[in-house]
Amino acid sequence: MTTIKFEKIKEKVAEFNAFVKEKRNIEGHVDGETISFDNLDRDDARLLIKKFLHKIGEKDYRIISKMGVLTVVEKKKFKP
Repeated sequence: MTTIKFEKIKEKVAEFNAFVKEKRNIEGHVDGETISFDNLDRDDARLLIKKFLHKIGEKDYRIISKMGVLTVVEKKKFKP
């Protein structure tokens, strides 16, 4: 079971669920900003998140894996 948490782009959870259903024919369980997949491994989920972020044009996000949960967060920007 893979759990994905969308912190900053909560409105994209349903859109990501539809994207995964289109690509892998797997339906996720949505609960607020979190989505869970029963038949999707972590590495495949990470790849699908990256493809989804590229598709919607979001370049300022990255994926962190912590204690079995993939979390989509904003990239840190450093000022010179």
